[in-house]
Amino acid sequence: MRLRFNHIITLLIAATLCIASADAASKRRTQQRDIKKVRAEQQANKKAIKETSQKITVNTRETKRQLSQLQALEGEIAEKNREIGAMRVDIDSIDGGIARVNDSIGSIEKRFDVMRANYAAQLRQVQRSRGAMNAMSFLFSSESFGTAWQRVRYMRQVNKWRGRNARRMKAMGDSLAERRRQLDTLMSSRRTAMARLSLAQKQLQGKQQDTDKLVASLKAQGSSLRAVLKEKEQKQRQLDSELEKLIAEEQRREEQRRREEAKKAAAAKAKAEKEAAAKAKAEKAAGKSTETAKSGTTAPKTAPAKSKKEAPTAVADADRALTGSFESNKGRLLFPVAGRYRVVRGFGRQKHPELEHVETENSGIDIEALGGGSARAVFEGRVSEIFRQPGYNTIVMVRHGNFLTIYANIDKLSVKKGDTVKAGQTIGTIFADPDEDGRLILHFELRKERTKLNPLLWVK
Repeated sequence: MRLRFNHIITLLIAATLCIASADAASKRRTQQRDIKKVRAEQQANKKAIKETSQKITVNTRETKRQLSQLQALEGEIAEKNREIGAMRVDIDSIDGGIARVNDSIGSIEKRFDVMRANYAAQLRQVQRSRGAMNAMSFLFSSESFGTAWQRVRYMRQVNKWRGRNARRMKAMGDSLAERRRQLDTLMSSRRTAMARLSLAQKQLQGKQQDTDKLVASLKAQGSSLRAVLKEKEQKQRQLDSELEKLIAEEQRREEQRRREEAKKAAAAKAKAEKEAAAKAKAEKAAGKSTETAKSGTTAPKTAPAKSKKEAPTAVADADRALTGSFESNKGRLLFPVAGRYRVVRGFGRQKHPELEHVETENSGIDIEALGGGSARAVFEGRVSEIFRQPGYNTIVMVRHGNFLTIYANIDKLSVKKGDTVKAGQTIGTIFADPDEDGRLILHFELRKERTKLNPLLWVK
């Protein structure tokens, strides 16, 4: 009985151990599943985050591309509107020419009709005075030689009169024919101009439809559009801030240079005056001052006066000549790109032409180069700064006296800091942005020191 009880106890202990072992194994398996699940969820989250990030990047890039397309379309529409306006002016001019030629034709036709009627009436009168006789009969039927001679003179006058009238009528007919040819040419030109106008209007309508689609797409993007516009504004502010800092530093250096030059000039003047005084004193002591006064030569006294005039005048003339030359060419300065171009963003704060409640601020103008990929100096000057800025690539600042021109979005440079450039000299190639379909957009600014100016009032 005792043995049986011990056996039962042993079996219970074994069963308990088995259950505990099974529970431990089950717990380990559960933990392993939990770890795998957590790791799977982490991987899924990482993948989702990556995909979301990629979508945001793609959406942002697409928004930038569509904004760039919209900007290009707006420039094309503005250009097409100018073209249509010019065509309408040409057509109005042609219509005016047609009206004048028609009036001229009507006037000539009236005069021609009157001339023919008068000529016919006068011919009938001549024929009545001679009766039914021809010229020979009229001549030989004269009663005397005197009468015959009078009739000869009369016949000559009639022939001259006929010749004059024939020539006048021919000239008037030629003039009428020429006017009609002019009218035909003008009408042909008008038909051609109207066909061009119709084509331009259709192209404009197509571009406006494309613009409407882009605007609708951009409006649908919402937050992405706001983010891109905010980024552009931030980059513009960063560029303004950097330019302000550089210009201020340059002004400080320029003031310091002028003070140093003024000190040097004052020191040179004091030295010259001191030397002149010492020389005059020495000459006086040697008894030469009286002789010098008699001869009228006062070289020691004129030398300081010459030094007093030349030092400041040379600097002032150089500044005035450079600044004056730049200012005097206002409205005639070279355009910063050669060949065909399109201004895609104007100067200052302005409402977006298509996107409601969107305003843009531009410290210069944005130019799409259509005739070549290089930026050029608008006037002679000195390269005072070259630096890089996010969104604008390389920026080159050229000083023209008190004026500055800034060329941004340069890719490959053709100048270096300190270079003197001539008007029309290449600054560098314009960066072709792949996010903007490879368009060549030059950002150009013009300032009088820190004051921003509208470049379109200066360049041509």
